[in-house]
Amino acid sequence: MAGVPLKPAQLAFEETLLRERLNFLRELKEQLQQEEGPVAQTVQAYTSIIDEVIYDIALEVHRAVHTEVDTLADVRHRLATGGGISQQAAAIPPLPPPVHKGNMIDVFGNVVPPIALDQVACPSCGRKVAAGRFAPHLEKCMGRGRQASRQANKRLSTMEFG
Repeated sequence: MAGVPLKPAQLAFEETLLRERLNFLRELKEQLQQEEGPVAQTVQAYTSIIDEVIYDIALEVHRAVHTEVDTLADVRHRLATGGGISQQAAAIPPLPPPVHKGNMIDVFGNVVPPIALDQVACPSCGRKVAAGRFAPHLEKCMGRGRQASRQANKRLSTMEFG
């Protein structure tokens, strides 16, 4: 395409586009010179965030070299190759996935059923209820919650008169 000459209409479009971009850059430069303006404050905020990220990375690298987790040669090699993790970090096995065959696993690796299956006697009505359903049952049984209070009142009124 470098050898193909532009038509006058294309040249006019390109010139208009370049003029608009130059005007935008001039306006941006003027807004950046106003220290109290929103554009200048936004740039200052982003600059401060980037500075903090760079500072944190520098501290992490310094700590890794100082505690001999990494050597300076390892850091230089990772920078030259575009990143990656150290050999010691790669040797640490990953944590097991939290879900195993439909059941949850606690932090000790024990399988936990999704709902507690122990039976608990309700102190209000005496029924045996699964431990995982005890709180909702007790709420309904004692007349707490949205619809439960109406149902409990009906039950009490039928027990007294019935």
